[in-house]
Amino acid sequence: MPLHSMTLVDGKQFNLIHQGNYNASESGPDFLNAKIEIDGMMWIGNVEIHVKSKDWFAHNHHFDKAYDSVILHVVYQYNGDVKIGETILPVLEIKDYIDMNHYRRFEKLLKAKKTILCGSSLFEFPSIYFIEMQERAIVQRMSRKTNNLFQTVHSTDPQNVLYFLIARAMGTKVNQLPFEELTHRLPLGVIQKMKKKRQAQAICLASGLFMPESENDVLISSRLNQNGTFDNHVFKSAWKQGGVRPSNHPAKRIVQFAYIVQKFDFSVSFVYLNSNELYHYIVELLDLSKMKVTEENPIETLTLNFKHQLIVNCFAPFLVWYGNQLEDEALVEKGIDLLRQIPPEDNGIIKKWRNYGIVPKNAAESQALLEIFNEFCVNKKCLICTVGNKLLNK
Repeated sequence: MPLHSMTLVDGKQFNLIHQGNYNASESGPDFLNAKIEIDGMMWIGNVEIHVKSKDWFAHNHHFDKAYDSVILHVVYQYNGDVKIGETILPVLEIKDYIDMNHYRRFEKLLKAKKTILCGSSLFEFPSIYFIEMQERAIVQRMSRKTNNLFQTVHSTDPQNVLYFLIARAMGTKVNQLPFEELTHRLPLGVIQKMKKKRQAQAICLASGLFMPESENDVLISSRLNQNGTFDNHVFKSAWKQGGVRPSNHPAKRIVQFAYIVQKFDFSVSFVYLNSNELYHYIVELLDLSKMKVTEENPIETLTLNFKHQLIVNCFAPFLVWYGNQLEDEALVEKGIDLLRQIPPEDNGIIKKWRNYGIVPKNAAESQALLEIFNEFCVNKKCLICTVGNKLLNK
């Protein structure tokens, strides 16, 4: 689109300095803080986009104060003026500027039944663009996983965040929410005040899946109830126990989680190990082979594959989150580098990529492929995907 030579519907010269930031999630104008020039005068504000200019009224923008800061109305077809107060809103009509071949390629992609719309074109496409998209996607995925932690953890303390992330990862998708609730009912601060041998016991009792067996258990259970931290009957029903694999049964995962908490002091100084040392530190931390419920009853150990899942879903996101909090790019990169040390996941989505010759070498690459598929391909966001955008502009 020749933005350097366009005119508005009233004949004034138009020049785009900066398109602004796409408003992907909030209500209000489509692009925020744009910078444009009209007849040599600079304007800074928001931009709204419609098919026809009178859609402004169909969408009730004339009743919404959020649109009073719009400085440009971009439309496919102009069919009438819009006023903000007594001022006619400048209108850019683009129907005569659209490259129809480009539009038809985009329309063809959108109508395709397959989910990875550009899959059949990837083999003829320079790999550098796909690598660039993978790098972008893995950072986005790690950040997206931790964006709302302040609201869900109700704390900015990295120890509490790590406690929450370990619990959530232990729950997997099946019991993620009950595990999250467990951390709210029994906060890390309460756990840390207990003696080591009481910590695992308290976590198990707080889950509601384990009944007191001794006077000491009854005492802990009573204290938890008095503090309003759990209701056995209600909370027990939240755990999904039927239809899960025996190794993933919540009773087993709770015991394992309890002994990880008992074993770990939650100091976050480990983040300054190099990525190779960090990997081995985490694997050792998650080794429960020497832990016992009783002298005769050892805890069921975590498989290496599940330890890798915890790295993917807990420790790597934590490093990215912590790095973002400290504005430390090295920690963010270390979180992603940690993923490069473990094998890629193998699931239905990864198999779809394999069908097009895209084979991940490690978990960082497979996580990136999951993000591209779920956040871009499924939602057909080809225009803001590095690969899709390049293909459409060939």
